[in-house]
This record gives sequence, C-alpha cells and structure tokens, in this order.
Amino acid sequence: MSQPLADQPVAQGARAKRLLIPVDPTERSRWGIRYAMRLRRSGNPVQVVLLFVSEPVTAPEVLRFRTQVEIARFQAACGAHILHDAAQPLTAAGVSCQEIYREGDVVEQIGDVAEQLGCEAIVLPLPHARIAKLLSRDVVREVIKRAKSVPVVTTDAEGVAEKAMDNWL
Repeated sequence: MSQPLADQPVAQGARAKRLLIPVDPTERSRWGIRYAMRLRRSGNPVQVVLLFVSEPVTAPEVLRFRTQVEIARFQAACGAHILHDAAQPLTAAGVSCQEIYREGDVVEQIGDVAEQLGCEAIVLPLPHARIAKLLSRDVVREVIKRAKSVPVVTTDAEGVAEKAMDNWL
C-alpha cells in the first residue's frame, strides 16, 4: 500500500533546500509557507528560516509615551508571537523550521539574513498591483531589485511559484 506523498519519507542523503520566508501579521506573508509545504509534499527536502523584522519606531506620538526599551520589548514579544504562529503548520508537517527576529530596515535584513544563513532562496508573495505600490512601500519589489546572491521566488496564494516579470520592477 502506498503512502500519500506528504507522508512519504524524504530521500535519504538528499540535501534540504534552505528557504528564507519573511513573515508579518498578514495572511499574504504566509503564502511562502504554503510553497514550502508544497515542496515537502512533492518529496523535496526543505528547511525553513522564518524571519520577522521590526522597523525602528520613530513616531513622536509613540516616543512621547514609551521609552525605546519598552517599545523594543513590545516589538520583540509581538515578533515572537507572529513567528511561532507562522511555524505551526511547518512543524506539524515535520518541516525543519528556525525562527529569527531582527530589528532594522526590512529589505536590508531580508538580504542579510538570507546571505548569513546560506539560504538558497527568499520566498515572498507576488507583488501587489502597481496602484498599491504608489500608496506604500513595496518590500517585495525592493527585495527583488536588491537581491544579490540569493534568488527570490514569488508565490501565489496557493503556494505555487510564479516567474518574476520584468514589468514588476
């Protein structure tokens, strides 16, 4: 009797592909997790590095009532919660998962962590429509532009990889 693909053991000796998946509180950021799970179900060994980055708080409205230490503790606690929540489906599926919290510029931290940990790909959701780019910072497009030695994989809501288009940038 054959096992379902998701339950089949990963080929012995096969080296796991290390993926960096940046997450935030949005459902959209979880698309990369679906991509990793899809790879795992198809028999490809994967290791996932989940990354949450907190940008420094500079708003006077906040700094007026809270110290930098209080803000940093709050952000770290929120980041830990988001990372733990994102890791749940991966650990339940037996996917090796590392949770990393960083502070700083999101785009820079994504590139730095990917390089430092020897990730073979950065997995991000497809970029927002062009109109959304006009209204806010588009991290996905910035990471694609700045990616040095680590390729970027973009996925749809089902975790299916999509080819990056030149007109995205």
